Amino acid sequence: MIVRPTTKLIEVGLFNYCVMKLCKSTTVLIFLFPFLSFSQYDENRVSELINKGSESELVMESSIMIQEGYLYQAGQLVDKLLQMNPASSNYNYRRGFIYFEMSTDFVKAMPYLEKAVLKTDKKYDPFNTKELAAPVDAFFELGKCYHAAGNINKAEEFYNKFLESSIAKSNNVFFAKLYLEQCKVARTEFASPKNVYLKNIGSAVNTENPEFSPVISLDGSALYYTSRRKWANGASDKGLDSRYNLYPEDIYVSYRDFDSTWMQPVKLEFCDPLQNEATLAVSPDERRVYVYQDTKGNGDIFYSDFSTNKFQKVTHLDDKKINTNDWETHVTVSPDGQMLYFVSNRKGGMGGRDIYYCLKQKDSTWGNPVNAGPNINGPMDDESPFVSIDNGTLYFSSNGNKSMGGFDIFMSKLDSKGQWGPAMNLGSPINSTCDDLFYTTTTDGLTGYLTSIRVDGKGEKDIYEIKNNYLGVKNIAVFKGQINVIGGKPLPDDVYVNLKCVDCQNPYDRKLFPRIRDGVLMNSLEPCKEYEITFSYEKNGKKNFYSEKFKTDCTKEYSEVYREFWLDIDKQMIVKPYYIVGTITDSKTNAKLAGVSINLINKKTGEKLYQLPTNTAGSYKTDTLGGMKKGDNVEFALTLEKTGYITMTYDVPMTLGDNSEIRIDRSLAKNEAGTDIGLNVNPIYFDYNKWDIRPDAAKELDKIVEIMKKNPNIKIELGSHTDSRGKDDYNIKLSDQRAKASARYIVSKGIAAGRITGKGYGETKLKVSDEQINNMPKWDEKEKGHQLNRRTEFIIVK
Repeated sequence: MIVRPTTKLIEVGLFNYCVMKLCKSTTVLIFLFPFLSFSQYDENRVSELINKGSESELVMESSIMIQEGYLYQAGQLVDKLLQMNPASSNYNYRRGFIYFEMSTDFVKAMPYLEKAVLKTDKKYDPFNTKELAAPVDAFFELGKCYHAAGNINKAEEFYNKFLESSIAKSNNVFFAKLYLEQCKVARTEFASPKNVYLKNIGSAVNTENPEFSPVISLDGSALYYTSRRKWANGASDKGLDSRYNLYPEDIYVSYRDFDSTWMQPVKLEFCDPLQNEATLAVSPDERRVYVYQDTKGNGDIFYSDFSTNKFQKVTHLDDKKINTNDWETHVTVSPDGQMLYFVSNRKGGMGGRDIYYCLKQKDSTWGNPVNAGPNINGPMDDESPFVSIDNGTLYFSSNGNKSMGGFDIFMSKLDSKGQWGPAMNLGSPINSTCDDLFYTTTTDGLTGYLTSIRVDGKGEKDIYEIKNNYLGVKNIAVFKGQINVIGGKPLPDDVYVNLKCVDCQNPYDRKLFPRIRDGVLMNSLEPCKEYEITFSYEKNGKKNFYSEKFKTDCTKEYSEVYREFWLDIDKQMIVKPYYIVGTITDSKTNAKLAGVSINLINKKTGEKLYQLPTNTAGSYKTDTLGGMKKGDNVEFALTLEKTGYITMTYDVPMTLGDNSEIRIDRSLAKNEAGTDIGLNVNPIYFDYNKWDIRPDAAKELDKIVEIMKKNPNIKIELGSHTDSRGKDDYNIKLSDQRAKASARYIVSKGIAAGRITGKGYGETKLKVSDEQINNMPKWDEKEKGHQLNRRTEFIIVK
């Protein structure tokens, strides 16, 4: 669907004089030129004309082609005519006219029209093979080119030259006067540009083909749009529109990546390679896409619903109050689902195409259409309505006398009486002097997307992103929830929530479905109110299986309420989300360590949960841990790695409780001589007077084995120590036997013998002196002192 002014069809009829002449002599033309029926033209016929046709034939054939709207083929013939006579004002006019009318390419059209205006004739006859002049419409067309390029002075000059030279009956007289009014608007807007940042959104979306009619998801994560690009498998080749050399319109969606770039688009499943389908609107839950199709010659509104993991075949919107025998080009539904806006050229309107709205009835049908009124609709065309998240801000496009040129984007606010207020032109640089259409925004109103024709475009029409600081919505809160499914299972399509306002002046209970692709659901809220959200299954499950209440902030600014939920499908319940936080420090200095690589594993399942670094403050925080709920006995393995430090793995068993935050703080020892790598090793015990490795000791020694495997360059001394009780020589001998037995065990697990030595120190290196122990008042304190002396150390020696 390429939206053009209603009157564009008159202009595409080549020239007004030509239209009048043909209307008066249609019978004669058919009689004299029966071979001119365009259905007989194909690529071979056009090639034959280019290669063998006389100048007279080329003039006649190109005139007929232009009359019938086959501008691409006409352009090929005109190129041949220009080879024959490059200076002909007639031929230069045709070429410039075709470039501008076919693709609004004012850059290419301008030099041809500059040559065309050098010689004009009011009595211009496009079918006269000896005609060398251009029609006075050349001034008008050149004025449009300068207008589109933003050269207002030149545009006014040539519009005025056209008015001075044209016959009064020319249809273009009306438009020249209109465009002069638009030039005044443009001059005013150019003098006071708005503070916005506008950019072409890039080659992932925009191509050398037309891309238009963008619809951004509420959170800005998905962009639905229309493109006329070739299908990779060639299926669209037969659908090529020979009039404009364009492929059929198809609908694509592109998703925003984590780095905010747009990913490669995906074509929606219902697209037909031979049929036009254009985006109109997308529901907040992205389960319905509204589509424009013209299957009967009048253009109607269709829709496609998302089910069984894809968009289904498009369905005609079966409402005779909306779809009629007239032309319906656009539709949108307010975010609260209570109002439908559409565009139609039906009788009784205020101009060409008008914007209408319908209210949702109690039985969920749409009420009778109401014209949006004179503040919205003017005597020209009004198009592409979009309602922001507050349900009270309407964006639309109009090509009337308040536009800078072509279609401009306007904004209107709903007043206290439910009427749309005076519309405001969004100004430059949001609007240009070319067509600017299909404006949609994210929830905060500060980021918008539109279709425009600009010099930096990649194709005829491109999609642009706009960042602004003055169109933000006020006095509104937005609920953004996300439903995650435990175990990574697909989200059931019948899960929904009821969002109820407890203390609103007009309480409501709204049914919301989450997006299937990511479980996100969004809705507008009133500030300073209490809400209750309740979860249910629509078809095959529990009703009201979870609920919670929350309050919105009491602010007049835009605010958001974010909630994340974890759904256990098997138990049909919402479970508590858990996440892990912590700080990693140096074991000696307690300095916080930045850049520590953390690998987190669920030891029971073997699932790799997260890999992340500590920040500059030595801290880390995971996202939500899925598949866990209160009362679960879990065990995490936390592996810490940093250059210059011993790589360590800590096992952390626990039972999940009420606190969502799981704190795991740990330390790392430097990889240097004298460091004890046994920080994570529990005491190693031996039976009395023995040095056999007990099972509990083996478990601890296995930790040393793991550390040495992860740090293959270190060599250690395993030192065994006793307390001071017993004879010195006995303690030395026993500790040495225990140390060597422990070292042999470690070697048996695959560690090279040269990397570890065992040595017994007996009571020669007490941590707690006998004097300190003797001064302890209680027996159990004395025993703890002796226990600290009975230890095994794993000291790096190299």
